[in-house]
Amino acid sequence: MNAVFVKVDNKQFGPFTHHELRGLARKGKFTPADLVWDEDDHDWVYAEQLDELKTIFSDDYAPEEHNSRIIAVGGGKGGVGKTVLTASIGVALASQQHQVVMVDADLGGANLHTVMGILEPEYTFFDFYTLNRDSLNEIALETPVENLRLISGACGTLGLANPKYTQKLRFIRQLRTVNAEFLLLDLGAGSSYNVIDFFLAADEGIVVTNPEPMALQESFNFIKICLMRKLKRAFHGDPFVNELLDREEVARPGRMQMTLHQVLEKVREHDERTGDFFEQVLESFKPQLILNMVTKNEDVKEGVAIQAAAAELLAIEVDYLGYITYDQSVRDAVRDLKPFILHDPKSKASQDLAKLVNVKLLGKSMFRSLWQKRKLQKKLQEEKKAYPEIQLLDKAPICSVRCFYWGDCDYQEGGKPCPVRYLEPIFKS
Repeated sequence: MNAVFVKVDNKQFGPFTHHELRGLARKGKFTPADLVWDEDDHDWVYAEQLDELKTIFSDDYAPEEHNSRIIAVGGGKGGVGKTVLTASIGVALASQQHQVVMVDADLGGANLHTVMGILEPEYTFFDFYTLNRDSLNEIALETPVENLRLISGACGTLGLANPKYTQKLRFIRQLRTVNAEFLLLDLGAGSSYNVIDFFLAADEGIVVTNPEPMALQESFNFIKICLMRKLKRAFHGDPFVNELLDREEVARPGRMQMTLHQVLEKVREHDERTGDFFEQVLESFKPQLILNMVTKNEDVKEGVAIQAAAAELLAIEVDYLGYITYDQSVRDAVRDLKPFILHDPKSKASQDLAKLVNVKLLGKSMFRSLWQKRKLQKKLQEEKKAYPEIQLLDKAPICSVRCFYWGDCDYQEGGKPCPVRYLEPIFKS
């Protein structure tokens, strides 16, 4: 059981995770005598009657453990480097002997396989979607990196970009069954319900942005929209909360007319118990942030600016994981269809990412991180040597008068690989 619905004072809230209910229980705001929905009996029962919930009321409570740690990488705006970062984070974790599966959750516009140099995936999400394969484990592909597998999306397939809600639920439930220590979800651009639901379903959500004003605004809007989605779902049965969120223009685009601190006060004035649950949703939503493509030292503060804005306007805590320096080697790696941390393990961007993974994602001390960084670089150099080189020009059509573009082409180089159609191997995949 990952989350449950609760009923207090004849009002239904949720779903809430065990961790969220534990937070309420510690404050005395959720008790064993409160009602929860039992999916097996299809009835409301007292919380103390469910074995899964009994431990949240005891002092020796242990957080619910999953076989895997699901991390979603999103951000709203396209072109900020989500896919490129996801690939290199996956390589960094796998190179430290963690079992990692990367999931291209951009269901209708997949390209994570291309970054990994896999031009024609044997299986994609389409096989799971059409029930040709029963589980996500069956479509997880080996990559050139040891301990790292990939679940590829189905690029250019009509219908996959907008799956039904029941199909999304099946996909999210299946994620928990994938054999891995880490699952990295590479989300698509934008703020569609698909992207938001996958972001909220993960154990952790990382928002990627860059220092450009438009990207910063989009990342803040993405965080806000995800929070609104979470609040709307948790209080969908409470007309007062929903009307308040809509009336005060909190959920609308543009400048907020009321902060979430003020909304919380109004909710608490209306109903104390509802206010307790509302506050718990705010406390439990803790997105993480990575600032990518940093060119100047003063750009680093933009991450802190988003933190401050989220605390002031949204009443939530954003964990600023760190930044990745702009590096030409990253662009070179993308052209070579290779994760940048393998393309040049000693580049500034690779060193920034290695530090971020060790200290922030794996929770290692700075001293241990320095030792681990040297060990990681050695392993990455070995992986780099073993990683296959892909020369797209070698697979390109040969330029000749037989090409239907010949009469209009300005790049005629008869007998040589075509500099225009060299991407055909990618398009055909």
